[in-house]
Amino acid sequence: MQNHDEIILRTRRIDPAAPYPVVHQAVRIALYDEYAARAFYQRVTEAYGARAPFANIQRAEEQHVGALYSLCERYGIPRPLDPFPAETTIEAGWLANCQRGVAGEIANVRLYAELLAQIGEADVRRVFENLQAASLHNHLPAFQRAVAAAQAQERYHAAHGIAPQQAYARHGPVSDFLERAFAQLGQHAGPLGLFSPLLRHAHPAMLAGMAAGGAGAYLLKSRLGRHRKEI
Repeated sequence: MQNHDEIILRTRRIDPAAPYPVVHQAVRIALYDEYAARAFYQRVTEAYGARAPFANIQRAEEQHVGALYSLCERYGIPRPLDPFPAETTIEAGWLANCQRGVAGEIANVRLYAELLAQIGEADVRRVFENLQAASLHNHLPAFQRAVAAAQAQERYHAAHGIAPQQAYARHGPVSDFLERAFAQLGQHAGPLGLFSPLLRHAHPAMLAGMAAGGAGAYLLKSRLGRHRKEI
């Protein structure tokens, strides 16, 4: 089953000649676009786990949908059908999905700008402006940071002959955190002084393992020290 205004929704463009009020078209277009974003973030979360920024932005999308549902109720606008859970696919790698997130948020900001230029209802404008601001100031920067981090991690692993898709293999929470940290630190030779060549040339899994092992040894030593004092 399709929406009665399928072409309007798919193209994300208000049709002045359509037999529906402009405000109805605008709210349905906005809701349809939020449906699409929500489904994409859900798919990425299912594939990669509840990792930032997708997991938290997915929750934010639920709030966006809820805000638009309220407008539907206020104006008697039928909610559009949501086809995206059945038809949404994701990209082949984490970096590509983060880049798609950036592109999607930019498109969302532009969409709200186009819709705002065509509606005058104050309450609708307020909701649209709030959702646009969330995309511009919260979601977009989060995805941009994720892209930068993913690029650094893939470059770091590529320097050791590791395929990009293996850059995100899980080794445990501590090792994963340290591996990402080394990927970021290895780019900056200045602050690291003599240690930067080591970080740039050492195998990422080895460094993460060494750091995790060192942390474990430190904790064990601390516990033994406390135990001796108690004796």
